[in-house]
Amino acid sequence: MSLRAVACLLALSPVAAGCGSDAAPTVTTPAEPPDLVIFVYDRSTSIPEHTLELASQLTQTRILELDHGDRIAGMQLLQMSLEEAPQRWSESLPELEVEGHELMRDSISRARFLMDANVLLGRLADPADREDVNGTDILSTLHDVAAEMRAYANHVATLYLFTDMLQSNRQIDMEGLRKMPPAGWVDEAKVDGRLPDLTGLCVVVVGARVDTEAAQRVKSFWTEYFAATGANLLDRNYVLRPVRLPTAPCS
Repeated sequence: MSLRAVACLLALSPVAAGCGSDAAPTVTTPAEPPDLVIFVYDRSTSIPEHTLELASQLTQTRILELDHGDRIAGMQLLQMSLEEAPQRWSESLPELEVEGHELMRDSISRARFLMDANVLLGRLADPADREDVNGTDILSTLHDVAAEMRAYANHVATLYLFTDMLQSNRQIDMEGLRKMPPAGWVDEAKVDGRLPDLTGLCVVVVGARVDTEAAQRVKSFWTEYFAATGANLLDRNYVLRPVRLPTAPCS
């Protein structure tokens, strides 16, 4: 028997490449890109304590569904502008030691990481000591979100935005519709290059009302805004008090 025939008999597959004219090529399924999950918390005094507690509970459940190589980013909303020092934390879950196989120590390192992440994210959503918070600058904070996305462009990004969506600083004050952006504001900001690039970002808003005329005006602005930035904000993902956070909200 020839060496070639022996090699074919010893092959694990009867259609191993090179053992016959009907041999099939090996097909490799590409790995799915890792997730980038961003949690942003509004600690302004207009947010009830129970709302921040719900944000922490929802966050705890959501991060348990993350896997090795995924990335978590957490930040508090800026108060007035990008000139402030951000309160933020971000880190990636440990990679598997052997690709495609989770060893016991991989499982342990993931569990320890998520315990630490839960503590750090909980601090960002802490309802205590908020008396010195004097503004809500969602627009500026989204530039920091864009920076995180740029740094991890090979990740699939989802933003969980825990806020009532009432931008409130010197330029725009949506509280009671006191100082809403004028018509055409979004288009003008886009032309001037003042909007962050959030292309591909899936946005989930938690804590915003939709049951009043004023709330609908606020929602309309943000729907237009996120569309202009390239983000995806579906109607079903703009809610007040969800039971749990969706894991694939834009699918």
